[in-house]
Amino acid sequence: MRLIAFAACLLLTSPAWAQGEAASAPADEIQTLWRVDVSSVGSSAAREGRSRSVRYGEDWASWVTEQGAQMWLDIGQRALYAQPADQTDIMQTSLYAEARRHLDIYVALSEGGRRDVISFGNAGTFDRVWLEAATGVASQSGALALTDTPTGFVAQYNNQLVFSADYGGEGSRCEADSIDNAHAASALAWLPYVAPIHPEIMARLSQSSRFPCAFSFIVYSPDSPAGRMERWTRDVDAPEVLPGLPPLPENATLIPAGADRLNQVLEAAQSALSGARGSAPTPVDFFDESQSLQEDGDYAGALLVQIQETHHFGPCPEASIGSDRLTCAYASALALQGAEDEDFRTLSAGLEALAENDPAAAVERFALFIDRDGHAGAAARLLTANALISWGRVGLQAHPELDPAQLLAQALVLDPFAPDAYWHLGQRYLAAGAPAPAWSLFDLGRELPRPIEDTPLAQVDVLEARMTELAPFWLPSAPSMPVQ
Repeated sequence: MRLIAFAACLLLTSPAWAQGEAASAPADEIQTLWRVDVSSVGSSAAREGRSRSVRYGEDWASWVTEQGAQMWLDIGQRALYAQPADQTDIMQTSLYAEARRHLDIYVALSEGGRRDVISFGNAGTFDRVWLEAATGVASQSGALALTDTPTGFVAQYNNQLVFSADYGGEGSRCEADSIDNAHAASALAWLPYVAPIHPEIMARLSQSSRFPCAFSFIVYSPDSPAGRMERWTRDVDAPEVLPGLPPLPENATLIPAGADRLNQVLEAAQSALSGARGSAPTPVDFFDESQSLQEDGDYAGALLVQIQETHHFGPCPEASIGSDRLTCAYASALALQGAEDEDFRTLSAGLEALAENDPAAAVERFALFIDRDGHAGAAARLLTANALISWGRVGLQAHPELDPAQLLAQALVLDPFAPDAYWHLGQRYLAAGAPAPAWSLFDLGRELPRPIEDTPLAQVDVLEARMTELAPFWLPSAPSMPVQ
């Protein structure tokens, strides 16, 4: 399957654990030690040896990176948690963001799957299959030849052995048993985070109810232009005392990915979700606010409040009379009363310009209202930001004082109950190649105490469905689901 078409549509959270003696693992989890031997391609002499301790639950895995960071993979919650060495906070990243990051890399370097050879400057060029292994994404199938063996299977590329899986048995080099059915799914989900394994190999591994007790693979990359071989073997002589690798602590301080970029935004969103901002406004609340502004002669403000209502509940229905969407039902009456008001006419002209695909004229008019507060100010910022985005690079150059991302962030801070703000700001981060903060915004928005089916935020479900199809091994199934 080609990713060219999908490349275009992509733009559409103070724990501590024991570092000494580990408690006995509960019956629903296992802890194992992997011995890792690294050698040059074509040589069996190990040039480096190390060990990796991992704990597998039935729907999670926990391990420590080579840099000393503690990692937790939660399959059911579709989340990856990371605690850097010597830090107390834990970063929470959506697995969908991880999938999107790898998709972005693959699409960019392979030109949507069209390039067969990938250039890395002074590091040389590499066949696309090695990029596919590194990203876990492949635009086409059939790149590898997979062959069963008495102990498992092997994979070849251009007649070169590039992967071997060993499940034990006669002739096996395993020293311990393969990982059982209850924990195989978690081991498979963990594998892409520690080894560049081609998706065709991942697919073959997923067909077994067990996970190999030994496996080996070849890597060609800018870091290893001459290639390296890694041999992972489950150690039967693992010491009784292993580093403590428990499940994610229940009292963990979780920091959404991108918090360093979204300080005020995340604070506003979390205050809304915690109830600190009171109840989310209803259609009646918006109607009362709009009517109050209208009675004060602020017709432009009344219109902006009506627009912000749609950022909460979606477009006005065709038959708004008699519905609970009161601002929609009274839109015509506001238009009649505000027809002679200069600010109202300016704002209306901006809306007309936007409808006529003239974002330049729309920006000029909407920007006059971005200093307002409350719902009206949120609407003005959303309108201005989206018009700027629609205008493109020319618009951004024409108005360097207007930053769409900043405007959208301000709109969210002013009104953290509006689903549209989370969607549009998340889209800006996706366009900037930062999917982790984007999904932090999407997930927070979807926790809002209101339906989102009629708002753009519902499109996140579509994005996630596409990524599940294109990068399935970054989005593992819960263990209750059958192995494919």
